[in-house]
Amino acid sequence: MGSSIFKQEEGDSYSRNSSVTSNQSSSSTVLKLDKEPPVLNDHQKSLLRESWSSLQDDIAKVGVVTFIRLFETHPDFQETFLPFRGLSNSDMENSLILKAHALRVMITVDKCLTRIDSPTRLDDLLKGLGHRHISYNVHIDYIDMMGEQFIKAIRPKFGDAWSSELEVAWTGLFDVMTYHMKRGIIQE
Repeated sequence: MGSSIFKQEEGDSYSRNSSVTSNQSSSSTVLKLDKEPPVLNDHQKSLLRESWSSLQDDIAKVGVVTFIRLFETHPDFQETFLPFRGLSNSDMENSLILKAHALRVMITVDKCLTRIDSPTRLDDLLKGLGHRHISYNVHIDYIDMMGEQFIKAIRPKFGDAWSSELEVAWTGLFDVMTYHMKRGIIQE
């Protein structure tokens, strides 16, 4: 199964010309990752920082909504989290464990935005995170799911201020994040 990673070309847009390929067998996963990571331009970085600062008051809620949406769209993913197996959405909304985990993920987003101009520091952070996810038995394809649900969780917060440009910037950030996390997984 393959999943696309955005790779910046000239201008402000991304094209899907870079890929990660995962071939599952009963005993191992073979992963091929492009050599070059996705790149964000300065305008996209600025959009990300500005929009992130406007989300700060609701960041824990954004994290919980992101995970609940993820579990709704991919129930099999919910089953990989032992504390959430079989829980209803209302139980998860009130789960302190989910709130804590969602906040940790949002803190990681914050750290990525802080390190976005320091590629080595960003790579080290995310490769380490990817490597830690090996011990959690996270299926490699699950990593790609977070960005889409995060974007769906924040879009309503912006109302009419939401734009395709902002969506491309956030998609690009999560593409950067997943690229480096996958490097941490495959460099096991």
